[in-house]
Amino acid sequence: DEVWPYLRVLARSSPDDKLTLAKGLNGSRLFEDKEKVRSLAQNDNIVIFPDRQVVAMTGDGTNDAPALKNADVGFAMGIAGTQIAKDAANIILLDDN
Repeated sequence: DEVWPYLRVLARSSPDDKLTLAKGLNGSRLFEDKEKVRSLAQNDNIVIFPDRQVVAMTGDGTNDAPALKNADVGFAMGIAGTQIAKDAANIILLDDN
């Protein structure tokens, strides 16, 4: 809970990093610490949702499937993505660009 509020986008992440992030964000109870939430808003202009964070994840490979499943919204690549990634995702992108 000390690092993720400052993250916005993780690029070129390993499947393990994606899964760790999805599980960590989904399990975070930072929103319950009203003092910390207020401090982040005032000092760093960071907004913490009042219930929990929403996690979106992209992936194209078989190893990305667990992170896609753990995310609130999983996006799989429609052209380069494996069938396993597509099956794990909520949304399949038709254009990989």
